[in-house]
Amino acid sequence: MHPYAQTNLQLYNQLGGAGYSVADLSLVRDAYELATVLFAGRFQPSGKSFIAHVVGTASVLASLRLPARVVAAGLLHNVFVNGDFGGGRRGISTARHGKIMSVLGPEVAEYAARFPDLHWKSHTVQLARVNPDQLALVDRNVLFIKLADHLEHLLDLDLLYYSEPIRRYYMNDASLVSELAEKFGLSAFAVELRETLAAVQVVELPLELPVQRIKDSSFVIVPASCCRRFTVVLAQRLISRAYSLRQRILKGLGFVYERSPNLVKKPYRALKRAVTRGKSKRQPFTVCLEIKSEAFRSLFPKGATLQRIATDFQFIEGPVWIEEENNLLFSDIPANRILRLTSHHRAATFREPSGNSNGLTRDKKGRLIACEHSNRRVTRTEKDGSIKTLADKFQGKKLNSPNDVVVKSDGAIYFSDPSYGIKPDEQEQPIQGVYRLSPDGKELLLVAHDLARPNGLAFSPDEKKLYIDDSERRHIRVFNVQDDGALSGGSVFYDMNVSLPGAPDGMKVDIEGHVYCTGAGGVWVFDAMGEHLGTVVTPEKPSNCAWGDDDWRSLYITAVTSVYKIRVNTPGIKVP
Repeated sequence: MHPYAQTNLQLYNQLGGAGYSVADLSLVRDAYELATVLFAGRFQPSGKSFIAHVVGTASVLASLRLPARVVAAGLLHNVFVNGDFGGGRRGISTARHGKIMSVLGPEVAEYAARFPDLHWKSHTVQLARVNPDQLALVDRNVLFIKLADHLEHLLDLDLLYYSEPIRRYYMNDASLVSELAEKFGLSAFAVELRETLAAVQVVELPLELPVQRIKDSSFVIVPASCCRRFTVVLAQRLISRAYSLRQRILKGLGFVYERSPNLVKKPYRALKRAVTRGKSKRQPFTVCLEIKSEAFRSLFPKGATLQRIATDFQFIEGPVWIEEENNLLFSDIPANRILRLTSHHRAATFREPSGNSNGLTRDKKGRLIACEHSNRRVTRTEKDGSIKTLADKFQGKKLNSPNDVVVKSDGAIYFSDPSYGIKPDEQEQPIQGVYRLSPDGKELLLVAHDLARPNGLAFSPDEKKLYIDDSERRHIRVFNVQDDGALSGGSVFYDMNVSLPGAPDGMKVDIEGHVYCTGAGGVWVFDAMGEHLGTVVTPEKPSNCAWGDDDWRSLYITAVTSVYKIRVNTPGIKVP
């Protein structure tokens, strides 16, 4: 039902295809990075992440060919209304406002700040209904953002989750939005808005109404399925605030002690020691295991912690451990490069450009295999550094955008080919499937064709089963691997469809057959029978994972802007 971008990569591709400049793309990327900080933990009534909503709003603005600064403001249009997740205030801090000003410029900051004040009954809107040519440029652009935001809310199906008075409010405003669009000469937009509203009015409620709602807001801060993750965030925030409070008390007592020389020193010193102990024991990601079974507890060492070992990337994916070099390779898709993370946790560029690579692995000879989004191909890096195309077409038509890849012990390569990295009109393949490239590289076969959006892949330890994510349907399927490499079966291994935003993505399997799959809230862990044992809760939405270190007992997790690491008891399946 949604024709617009929902991810940053889709938005960047849309902007590139529409002729926006490199500088424009850079500005929008910077705005997206700020949006992920401000909106990463916020959800809409339908359970959809708010970051997807603002990307959609920006996509609508880009489809209208508005300037890049307006598109960037679309990514931040609600920031001055709702503030930071868990911040306890409606607006954002002066520091956040200053960062928007310094990174994106005063024009973008002004659009974002004007958005909440420019309501539908304001004088500016009434003026636009009479003669939009009289509007100042700022007001005109902010109104465009409001039009795009309203359409995006309808496309998100938010209307279905509101109470009856608010639902009527949105429906009544839709006619005004349509009228304004016509006044601005956006007839196609007005038609789309009316058609979308008509479709929403007859659609059935797709999810149960969330239990917890925030009054006077359209956001669900803590969906039921998000409670554990929220607890982790809240604990970190409370520890930080408690320490700050102790510091203020200590400072006050110090002032009293200075003014009162006869005051006994012991209580002051005892409090100071307590503050110091509280500070030293703070570890940001200690509480990271959501345990559903005792079997899950046994998979991790006592006191296992999740460490963030590298950060400040754009959107990272496809990690693979390079054993002989003792480092990790991973893709930063929007940055169009492959990065190398050393054992000392220092990141350096391995390859740039990378064809917007996503999934990475290695073949039997240790050569790097990469799925390249923008080049729409699977490649192999030879020992001399040259790059060879292994697959870029099927039956004479271009592949969609190869996403994830695994190599079987016989040398056959299996990869998924969804359409995430291309625009709808660029798709030549009639389906989004999974392919098998024969060990000699001469035959490419479609081995799974009934998935909506195939994504992560992983073999069982004996390679008799292949697990495949269907991200759109939000479940994992398991296929039987035949002697000739073909797949059969395809039953649902586990349904990961919960109200928390996030879908099954990258997967890995350990030597005992436990499946580790990134998804909503963290890395979900299953036994070989499909029982959900527990989740490694991550501060950011994870995209993929990989085994590494000398003993293959470290799980490396790529999650939006950062790489995380946690130790495990059971080694993972080695990559050549």
